[in-house]
Amino acid sequence: MTGSAFAGSSGVLDVPAPAWIVNDATLFPQWGTFLLALIKHGSIETVRCPEGLVLGDSEFGLLIEGGLFVIDGQHRPEARLMLIEFLRRGDLLTSSPGHSRLLQLYPHSRTTCLVVRDRTFEPFKADFPNWDQLLSQLKAGIAEAYEQATVETKGRDQDRIRRVLTLMADHPTSVDSKLGRQIEAGKQLIRDLAGVQKRSATRAFRALEEDGEVSFHGYKRLFFKG
Repeated sequence: MTGSAFAGSSGVLDVPAPAWIVNDATLFPQWGTFLLALIKHGSIETVRCPEGLVLGDSEFGLLIEGGLFVIDGQHRPEARLMLIEFLRRGDLLTSSPGHSRLLQLYPHSRTTCLVVRDRTFEPFKADFPNWDQLLSQLKAGIAEAYEQATVETKGRDQDRIRRVLTLMADHPTSVDSKLGRQIEAGKQLIRDLAGVQKRSATRAFRALEEDGEVSFHGYKRLFFKG
């Protein structure tokens, strides 16, 4: 992971607010103030596979470019992972959503974030008085996404894999093509994110290919029509 102490403003001031902030009559007018406080007190950090982005309890960040998988891998049967969200540009991120679990953040590709670390957290709060309100809603959104993921991953292994493919296809890192949404990912990454064992994943991939939902081209490229 690489970082720089001063964020500057290039590529940050035009980062869009997430929908839950846009829809909040109090927070949305403060988005510009929030970005300025982030620029002043945050640092640019770049993570690449297979590194993870590690955040302390009070630390948080803003995704500027790329994509981050939000994963729960703790205390799960057979060490199965559960993909909660696939964050994109403009999303806020934390690994401490307010309960006992500590979420993991892993990049899909080269990913750049603006991060506020412990040493600058109090000065940031002084410049952005609405932080507690924003944090409360951020944690509520993560909790909702967690519960939704818990429900959606109780189905068949094939459905778990289809869910991961759908999340990746909806992300800006994938692109449209004549064969479907082009996704840069291999079978191992997909089955790991889906929490599916290799043998079952092989059967699921074969069924999805036979149904025309997915086609694989090379080691780390596929096309999805789901």
